[in-house]
Amino acid sequence: MRPISAWFALVVSLSGYACQTEAQTVATPTADRPPAWQQQMEEARRLAAAGKNYAMVVTPVQAGGSGSGGVYVFYNNPRPFCYTYNIPGDWDFAREPNAYRSKDGRALAGVLFMLPKDLEGVKGATLVERAGNLITLEYERTLAQPLAGVELIPFESARPGTWRWRAAPVSQAGRQIVFPAKIIIDLSPDAVVQITVAGASDNDDLARRIVKGLRTTLDPECYWPLLESMLKSVLKNR
Repeated sequence: MRPISAWFALVVSLSGYACQTEAQTVATPTADRPPAWQQQMEEARRLAAAGKNYAMVVTPVQAGGSGSGGVYVFYNNPRPFCYTYNIPGDWDFAREPNAYRSKDGRALAGVLFMLPKDLEGVKGATLVERAGNLITLEYERTLAQPLAGVELIPFESARPGTWRWRAAPVSQAGRQIVFPAKIIIDLSPDAVVQITVAGASDNDDLARRIVKGLRTTLDPECYWPLLESMLKSVLKNR
């Protein structure tokens, strides 16, 4: 769920990329090695025990007739709760944590969960207000100048308690910086979710699709059955 600061540099630098290989490297099964889907389930369990996400990029070809592909993320550790979400489209892992770049390099999307402890010391009466103030503070720190026109407004989506953070564009070094779509989902008292979308053909539409696919649970079984089913489908020939 950290680091947070790296996220706010995205508005300044939206170029360059490096693959994340945690969930991408799959060894070929042999007589003494389990099938690929089982290897990945073991890796996912290791990451969950360490309090980390398991992310898999499914291409449209891999999805076949069952979907259009996208990024599928699972946090299967019930401390404090389990979640899963999907970023539909054709993506690669980005350099920034929990962020993904489109294959053509034009768009970036990501999802960040923040717990109350991540927002300690930030002003605000609610978690949403603190998350919005943290976005402002981090951008002001990154850009070394104050922001104008900062506000939190309701954002229409499939999930109640969804807000948009926005601010006026910033002029710096002879260019105008327009902030990406920043959507905050209220999961009080446990957390808030920050969705960032930039450079998509319709940032708001993609954000709404991510919100719609977001699921959380306190069930200790988490989303293991769903992940196993997906891995068997995607890696059925490996």
